Amino acid sequence: MLIKNCLPPRYQRRSKMFTVPASVLLLLGVMPISVCFQCEKNVPHCVTSLIVDNSFTMIDKEKGPLYTENRKVLSARYGQEVDINSVITADGWNMTRKLITANGTMPGPDIIVHQNQKITIVVYNHLLSEEISIHWHGIEQFGTPAMDGVPFVTQCPILPGQSFNYTFTPHIGGTYFYHSHSGVQSDMGLFGAFVVLRERDPTPLECQKIVQLQEWNHLHDPETILKSLNHVDTTADPINYFTGSHSVLINGRGEYDNNMAPLTVFRFNVSETYLLRVISASSNKFFLFSIPGIKLTVKETDGDEILPITVDKIIIYPGERYDIELNLQSVPEGLYNITVNLLVGRTLVVNREKNVGIAMVHVTNSINSYATVLNDSDTSEVVLNCPFLIYPNEPNFTCVPVSQLKSMNLEKEIHVNKKSNRTASHFLNFSYRGTKQSAVNGRIFRNPSVAALIQPDEVDVSCPRCDAENYCTCSYSVNLETGAEIILVMSNLGKEFLDTHPIHIHGHKFQILRMGLLSITSTGDVIPTNDLRCSESLTNEESLCYSVKWDNKIWNNLSNIPDINFQNGVRKDTIILPAGGYVVARIWATNPGVWLLHCHMTRHLFEGMAVMLNESFQHVVNLPSDIPICTSFYNKKKYLPQNTETTTPSSQTITKSTQSVHNTFTTKSKTSMFGENEDSVVLGIIITLAVLACLLVISNLYTIHVLRSQGKASITGH
Repeated sequence: MLIKNCLPPRYQRRSKMFTVPASVLLLLGVMPISVCFQCEKNVPHCVTSLIVDNSFTMIDKEKGPLYTENRKVLSARYGQEVDINSVITADGWNMTRKLITANGTMPGPDIIVHQNQKITIVVYNHLLSEEISIHWHGIEQFGTPAMDGVPFVTQCPILPGQSFNYTFTPHIGGTYFYHSHSGVQSDMGLFGAFVVLRERDPTPLECQKIVQLQEWNHLHDPETILKSLNHVDTTADPINYFTGSHSVLINGRGEYDNNMAPLTVFRFNVSETYLLRVISASSNKFFLFSIPGIKLTVKETDGDEILPITVDKIIIYPGERYDIELNLQSVPEGLYNITVNLLVGRTLVVNREKNVGIAMVHVTNSINSYATVLNDSDTSEVVLNCPFLIYPNEPNFTCVPVSQLKSMNLEKEIHVNKKSNRTASHFLNFSYRGTKQSAVNGRIFRNPSVAALIQPDEVDVSCPRCDAENYCTCSYSVNLETGAEIILVMSNLGKEFLDTHPIHIHGHKFQILRMGLLSITSTGDVIPTNDLRCSESLTNEESLCYSVKWDNKIWNNLSNIPDINFQNGVRKDTIILPAGGYVVARIWATNPGVWLLHCHMTRHLFEGMAVMLNESFQHVVNLPSDIPICTSFYNKKKYLPQNTETTTPSSQTITKSTQSVHNTFTTKSKTSMFGENEDSVVLGIIITLAVLACLLVISNLYTIHVLRSQGKASITGH
């Protein structure tokens, strides 16, 4: 095994490449720490590590607090310039904010491997007070469901001081990323790029650039915003209690209010073709990505190679990735800006004035020279990934929905289990319940108290209080039939407020068959689709839409649905669900595991917009034998106040059936091997054993004493 450390594009300075035998590192009990990891091409199994700990913005360990000036970072204490690559500047706001990072950088180190190459990433939790987990976003984990990194679904969280070895083989090339799936840690900086290289990739690695996007609030950490400020009136002091985004960061750098903070800089040679691997690590915001003056040729999304399409702008939602080719031979030399605008509200109003993310792009005939500034004069612009039929209030935008992308179907399908000839449809409505709860089919998701994949008999997935118009809170699960073609009709309907949701699936890629796009009135109101019916007795406007069906029953035969694309629909693991609209997607239940399906907006996931897909669980094999388990502790009655009723946690028994998983409740206390009065009996046995042990010791001591006395007598007599 060989480990290569490399410098990612965001740092823009040269460093020597070197390799270290991983076996030596393992024997020494250490792993390499670097800002980038690239596995050697011909190595069958690579090993690297992520050390998770707190970091801090705008502070240097030796020179103290920092401030920015003319794209430089200076010490507030000494006035000396500080290397911008040694600190985390974010948007340059001169207040320190606590982060959670991997290997001390935000974003974390890039991890670059090759297709079908096994990798082990040892994740160490060096935090003092928080558990962690790492999800490998977009990696389908064929045959390794325990490596998916979702706490209380596929694993127990990694506690402070513990580590977890994630070992898996990425079978499908493309742009992915890793991030914490615990709480709001991803929003606090715990994420990084994960790239799987293909043999057929036409762009050399040195011409591939990773571009990671995130929104940024420099006053408050995400947990404070999520659990406190979002639920209180902040109008009295909207500046100090601002809960939105002050800025947009590109590879961890941005600026606020023209403070001239350091920005990410790319230098491109006009004679080369470059590939941008664009990743949205956003928690809640939607971005409009463009490079004014340069056309964007989209070659791939979420690891699926598509028929190339040239556009001017791309809407990128949380969790999505786009691979963009830049052919610069016809582009005038000059200074361009990667521009990332925030999109506001469900009509996606483009914020052009404030909080714009900027990175500099120097296009020259020499990689080391600088360029003059050029401005874009185009008026008509093609925008990819619109959720609309027509973009409201943007007459110069021509919308191309993602459902119009065509997969090249270059990857061979991978099926851990064999496909069957059966088809099953599941209707899932993603909606709000009031202002503080989110749900799927009215089920507000709460994590089990154990790892569902590893401890299935201890999970309760029943939702007994839910029906067509009543919500409930539970560990919602949908059972998928082994080998079947699964049609997911995901909708966004109901009398509650409608909003756009980026839906992410674990363990799979959706094949997008059809989208019901969003229609907006001139006043900004959503016009919901009429293709779906929420209730047999209520109108869609009156219903909560917890039991959705096709309005036209002949659509139950999918071939009757107009414009449905089974042939080359794009494959994505994160898809936008338009407000008032729907998405028809297909997967095959051939990858056994327990997979989370959820909205990728942090607040909505926290509030319960998720469901577990229980897929062919009886075929899950080769789980690590020593993988940790976890549980809640319930005190026995004798330790609780008298007259207090208690029940043991309900459990789930997953049967070995291809049709469904049988769920059972039980409030029956576990009977001890000692009977009902177990405590008294146990105490008596312990006392008896203790007395017998004492007698045995005394007897042995007496025997030794006698033998020694006899020995002394023999010697004296001789």
